[in-house]
Amino acid sequence: MYPMVNAFYQILKGRIKIDDEPLKVVHRLKRRDQTPCLTIEQAAEIQMKRDYRTDETQRIIFENNVEIWVNVLCDTEEERHTIIKQIQLLFFNALGNHYSLCSHYNETDNSCSFINDTCEALTVKNARAFKSQCPHPQKNDYTSWFKEFHIIKNSFKLSGTQDMDELEIAEPLLRTLIKFDLNYITSHDLGGKVPEELIFDEELL
Repeated sequence: MYPMVNAFYQILKGRIKIDDEPLKVVHRLKRRDQTPCLTIEQAAEIQMKRDYRTDETQRIIFENNVEIWVNVLCDTEEERHTIIKQIQLLFFNALGNHYSLCSHYNETDNSCSFINDTCEALTVKNARAFKSQCPHPQKNDYTSWFKEFHIIKNSFKLSGTQDMDELEIAEPLLRTLIKFDLNYITSHDLGGKVPEELIFDEELL
């Protein structure tokens, strides 16, 4: 699975619901899959630039631009409207650093795995908590969806929405395509520290 397809899968999985039931997120729609559901595709990816940083090892950092398509597949206009509104709200909350989208947050018991206690956004009263944000993001290691998947936050945008209904088939299908555009970072190390002198264990000679 492509890194950004996985990133969208992780944020959408279990968070979009119809009649209080989590919507299925599938990689590719198949005959046995039931609608409504979501599919995620990577439409295109371009490597933007490379940045070399040399310490003891040479770190190569890549910035990549990618377009992600989220397909909303459903049977009724009501389902379509409900699903799209939830997706828009989800990413609005992600951009607003909502506490529930921190990688440490456990939705089942409202706990924070970093502090091993109830999420402080629900117990502490300060300006950030009133905005549904972590009240102490540095102390509590608030890790947003963007940070977790190395997405450059100010590059993220919903670039378009288009209805692509398939009505001329045996079982008509309502389809809406939501396009996202973003840049993300990948990196790897090359080489290693070059020793200035070699020291041998005499017992091995």
